[in-house]
Amino acid sequence: MSELVTLCEGTVLTHLVTRAELEAGALEASDDLRLWARLADRGGLPLAGGGRVRTAVDEGGPRLTGPTGWLAGVEPQEVIALRLRGGELELSATTLTGFSAERAMLVTQEFAERALDALRAFAEGLEPAPGAPIDVVVVDLLTKAPGTFADPLPPLAPLLREASLEVRGGRVGIVGAPWDIASVAGLAPLDVVRLALVRSALRTYDGHADLSRAIGLLSRSEPVLERIADEVEREPLAPALIAALPRTEPAALLLIARSAEGEGRSFEASGIIAEVLSAAPGTAPAERDAAEYAACRTAPGDPLPTRAAHLFRQLLVYGRRPARRRLVDDLVALSVRVAEPALADLALFENDVVGEFLSARSEWLRDDEAELLESWRRTPLRLWEVTGVAGDEITLRGAAPGDGETVRLADELLPRQALPGDLMLTRLLDDGTGPRVFGHPFKVDPARRDEMLALLTDPVDPYAVAAFFRRVAPPPGAAPGGGRRPAR
Repeated sequence: MSELVTLCEGTVLTHLVTRAELEAGALEASDDLRLWARLADRGGLPLAGGGRVRTAVDEGGPRLTGPTGWLAGVEPQEVIALRLRGGELELSATTLTGFSAERAMLVTQEFAERALDALRAFAEGLEPAPGAPIDVVVVDLLTKAPGTFADPLPPLAPLLREASLEVRGGRVGIVGAPWDIASVAGLAPLDVVRLALVRSALRTYDGHADLSRAIGLLSRSEPVLERIADEVEREPLAPALIAALPRTEPAALLLIARSAEGEGRSFEASGIIAEVLSAAPGTAPAERDAAEYAACRTAPGDPLPTRAAHLFRQLLVYGRRPARRRLVDDLVALSVRVAEPALADLALFENDVVGEFLSARSEWLRDDEAELLESWRRTPLRLWEVTGVAGDEITLRGAAPGDGETVRLADELLPRQALPGDLMLTRLLDDGTGPRVFGHPFKVDPARRDEMLALLTDPVDPYAVAAFFRRVAPPPGAAPGGGRRPAR
């Protein structure tokens, strides 16, 4: 440690102070002041004027703390300089006027190179994260050029972000680095690097950059192409970026198609997907999209009930597309995995994915199909009580107080799975001839009838309903909605 203190002699690091930091009497040290947090760990560093600066670590990361009043005189949004001189930290305000732009550029270039090295090491499993530790890079800079931080430069975090780098938890990576490790699960090391480089090229496009290298990387890896295409559908590309993509390249065309799909222009996307498959037959993500679009066209001779069942299946497929998949996943995270088929109904209807489907795919829908879907949008989720089961027929009655509506359904499965007295949470959708259960109903404990009915006020909160099925029943006498989580 003494060698590191000697190396850092004369070094000054800057930081933009926030009001919250002043109120807490501590400086965030995850990024700009990371090196000082490393040196002040355990025993701390002497503060010029008295006392010691120490490192405290909590959920938000490392912070620098000092004696009472050590930040007195500092104003919110003021840039401070912390210099190590004679083994002590000196704190002062700075205006950053006249700082060396050349030195700042050398610093950002070094960080950019180290960020790429860290990405490659992460892809090979040699590093736990796809970014370089800030304090390590600063130490290496001081080793190569001791005067790098002899005079104040802008705070490191905003300086690096301005240079199109990402700062996360004390590390610096390229824009698009896979900080979420799950996003690259199953990818080969080379594909992890390709994915990050393509993300970086798309996210930092400034209107002038050449995108041919990024498209070339996509063309060489279908797994990367598929993941980037999914990301583009979730966050469609800006018009200027779309205009810059080479439309002669199938990979670029797929991104343009997915961007159109993400913005609700499915008919336009289908035409571009046809171009992709004409230029590159066998492109798996394009083949799946083409099959989905073709399935939107129902057989003209089929009766409406048959087409209604087909439309519901297409709605489920649409709800699992990249732009909407999170809606179901979020509900599952609050509930139980076995309820996923039933939770799909909540995601589709309570988030009006049905309306999005109508808008995006209207060119392929017949008039009676569009009218049917509109009626589905108006159909509420309701709690029903089973009052009778006979053969392939089941009779339901509204379970809310004063709800005497009775419905008799013909269904192949429900009569075999239900008994009189059971409670069923479902949405009865018109198939053109009458009500029908297309989705997977929730079975509700009769002891929790009132608790469920309290959740069905308009508008229904799908997250509250999903969480209902993860909770155990309330104890006798508890108020509706007061469920407890099961013991783990």
